[in-house]
Amino acid sequence: MAPIAYRPSAADHTGASPEGYLANLLLSRRIPGLATYTIPPPSPRQVQDVLAVWSRLLAQDGLGVLLFLQSRVGRIPPNDDDMRGLLRGLSVHTLEITRYLGDGITPSSLLALIPPLSSEISTLLADPPWTPFSETDARVLAMARWFKSDFMRWVDPIMCPSCGGKTAAAGGVEPSWKQRQDGAGRVELHVCVDGGCGGEKAFARYGKIATLVKTREGRCGEFAHLFYAFLRVAGIEARYVWNSEDHVWAEYWSPALNHWVHVDPSEAVANKPLLYARGWGKKQAFCLAAGPDGMEDVTRAYVDDWGACRGRRRSRGWSERALRHALVEHTARLRLMMTSSKRARLEEMDRKHTAWVDDEQGRIAEAEREDLGGRTSGPADWRANRDELGIPKITKPSVTVTRLIHTGTDGVHLFGDARLAGEGILLTSGTSQTSAAFTAKPVLQDKSFRCSVTFRLTSPGSGEADGIAVVFSPERKLGLGGYGLGYSGLGGKGDFAVEIDTYRTQDFADDPPTPHISVHSPPHAHHRHSIACTKAHTIPFLSDGRDYSLELLYHGPRRSLWGSLRIPKDGDRESEEMGLFEVGIPNGEGREWYVGVTGSCGGLWQKQEIREWIVEEVELTGDGDGRGDGEGDAGGDGRPAHTTDVMPNTEGDF
Repeated sequence: MAPIAYRPSAADHTGASPEGYLANLLLSRRIPGLATYTIPPPSPRQVQDVLAVWSRLLAQDGLGVLLFLQSRVGRIPPNDDDMRGLLRGLSVHTLEITRYLGDGITPSSLLALIPPLSSEISTLLADPPWTPFSETDARVLAMARWFKSDFMRWVDPIMCPSCGGKTAAAGGVEPSWKQRQDGAGRVELHVCVDGGCGGEKAFARYGKIATLVKTREGRCGEFAHLFYAFLRVAGIEARYVWNSEDHVWAEYWSPALNHWVHVDPSEAVANKPLLYARGWGKKQAFCLAAGPDGMEDVTRAYVDDWGACRGRRRSRGWSERALRHALVEHTARLRLMMTSSKRARLEEMDRKHTAWVDDEQGRIAEAEREDLGGRTSGPADWRANRDELGIPKITKPSVTVTRLIHTGTDGVHLFGDARLAGEGILLTSGTSQTSAAFTAKPVLQDKSFRCSVTFRLTSPGSGEADGIAVVFSPERKLGLGGYGLGYSGLGGKGDFAVEIDTYRTQDFADDPPTPHISVHSPPHAHHRHSIACTKAHTIPFLSDGRDYSLELLYHGPRRSLWGSLRIPKDGDRESEEMGLFEVGIPNGEGREWYVGVTGSCGGLWQKQEIREWIVEEVELTGDGDGRGDGEGDAGGDGRPAHTTDVMPNTEGDF
């Protein structure tokens, strides 16, 4: 078959024609699978040759072309099964509205449930919460407030149906035939905490719109699913947003702002995309949007640390390239079935939204003017268990240095595989190594001191195991390797270690998500001995070959410990200090500690270097009252009010 001459038309340059749309995708390498070449990028002539074939195919068998594209949706490498299943589930939100609603309800009957909200809309337009602010923005925000306060009921806590007391989650049960017919994907089982009662309550998690309209209850999964349907039947362009940290919400297109705008019906808020990162204190990895016009990775709009976020994304195990291609293929399949004018409009919306996302400084400046607090939906203990009350503010006192105790490598005692390297200490540089280095002079437990350690962790592509620690122990020797980080087993009651753990060991140490920084007293690596720990996903990816500095400030008279981490400059983002914890160290029997830095790795390893190490005796001269002594505020286990413990999240929100 002789190739058909391809001459770009005006429509092709906007992506309005099917051939032009495919040309744009090919030239941008967003669907390299449609061509046999990907590297180097195709030339305009190569694109013309490929499009000549596609032009003939579209003319001869347009349905076959669409079926081919549909067959490629979710074609992801075998190790991305988790991603493939997720995208398959999210594709439900791209369905035409009648199919999306399912049986038992129509768009007109759902629309009839929404009150006029005229007064609320007028009030918002008279005093807009942001500018520019249109009637669409006012309508969406008014709907979100009505939806949360008047239409839906948040389910939690679940009370015992027999005695009215509290219940505890006890796994799940299979949905009954009736529950399945009503759209229940799973059923939670909750049992009364009073052992003598025996009451049980089953809570079905429904995904069918008609059922949700009847029950009008749920958590964020039910809230987002139904509210997204309300937006669509109200004629508002919307999409559903899934978050890898167990939350979901929606977005709508704002004609005034010219970009997709965040709206969370669980919180009844809109246009606060950094609510989760800055208000709740969540470190997110993925936010994926799905709607009738396509699917998109929208994570950058919801994080304020994109550089660190890329490290968190790696831990999910997904291929960035496979995800990007799968999302674009979903979008191409949907848009190739649209009219050329609608495709052109959507491409223009894409460009406007991308411009807004790329303006990171503007987005962050806007967030700094907003009132972003912790989560409000759900009971306080549930929010605390999910670490969504917001990041606590830790204020450490200022100090005056009175005496230098240790600096650099002066007089250090080395153990295991540790060795001096220039002006620093090399702890590990290969597999199955355990190391420790201790100061020549001890610190007195009733005196105040500051310990600063600058470290560099470099992963050669063989894992980020296991981590390092700073230990305060009356003995100088090597502790347990592997998950023990070279310190576990040293010292006893009243002694402690601060571990910088970069590899999660759940079977032996019950580790929370890594990386994390935690205080252990006595110095044992299992987290039943942890008295303070950073919240999940708040620590940046540390094994990136950059210099980080850990500062520990100890107040001897009250046995209080403050911790902070200096994060290096990243592109346009300046270096910053991050508060980690404020905790009381339990009382012990000793009088002094040697200060040590330790590290270990197993079959998976990383290079661990101590670049600078200073220990100074100090006097506290600023704010900070040092509360949290071993017998008072800290309590029997040494946990004060400011400890940021990681609590296990056993219940998915949706």
